[in-house]
Order: sequence, then structure tokens, then C-alpha cells
Amino acid sequence: MRIDMSVRRRLLAQVPEAARCFQCSTCSAGCPVLRFAGGFNPRQLILRALVGDPTLLASPDLWRCSTCALCDERCPQGVNPFEVLIRLKNLAADEAVAPAERVAAAALVTETGVAFPMSPSVGSRRERLGLPALNVACDELSVLVGSAAATADGHRRERIG
Repeated sequence: MRIDMSVRRRLLAQVPEAARCFQCSTCSAGCPVLRFAGGFNPRQLILRALVGDPTLLASPDLWRCSTCALCDERCPQGVNPFEVLIRLKNLAADEAVAPAERVAAAALVTETGVAFPMSPSVGSRRERLGLPALNVACDELSVLVGSAAATADGHRRERIG
């Protein structure tokens, strides 16, 4: 296997504290996905990024994180494993190797303000219950997503984690 240190360099440019990871497994010990579903291991994903595994960004394991952030709370070195995983997902999006369904979901949120299509029955049910209509300000959302997605080098990046 050919080692590719570009992922490591890009990751450390965004999350320099990732270099502090000494593979103690505290992040994995508290991970509910590892505990209940198995197969996913945040410690191993961080290790793969730091040693230059060229298959990491295309790995489906990267997308199994439940985003609970328990790993961040428990990390004794302040590595911020959750942030590392989010950044790796963004790098996967940059490389166009993110799963198509994740890219589509990010586009749907940007375009409509919701993560899944709403059926017309939702609007009529809200009306019957006396709730206001859902009016997502997509223009405002686009501005917020656009400003949050801008990187230091000026390129636009969709946050899809």
C-alpha cells in the first residue's frame, strides 16, 4: 500500500491537536456506535489519517459516527476526535469520494432547509394543529452555510458531517 501523507497534512492544518493522539482508546471506549454496532472505531480512523492511509477518505466507516461527541468529552489529550472525523468527512467531500446519499442530503438542506423532503400532509397536519407553516428562509440559510463553508484558502466546502 502506498502511503499518502496529504490527508495528514490537510487534517493537521485544520485540527493541529490531532497530532497529540497517542492512541489510548479512550475515544473508542466511550463510543456508542462501537459499543452497540461494532466495526466503527474512532481511534483507528484517527490513526489511519495520521499514518497516511490512502483508502481512508473512501472508507464507509468514516460515515458511521453518530455525532454524539462523547469522544471529545473523554479525550485526555484534547485531540477533539469528533472534530477530526468531521474534517475527514469534509476532505472526503473535497475529493468527491463522499457517499452520494450524504452529498444529496447536504444539497437538500442547503436548497430547502430540511434534511428530508416534506410531504404535503405535514403542512395540512400543522394547520389542523394550529401550528404555523414551516417557512425556512433558504436565502438566509444559504448565506449561513456559505459563510460557514468558506475555508481559509477561499474555496467553498459543503459541511456534510
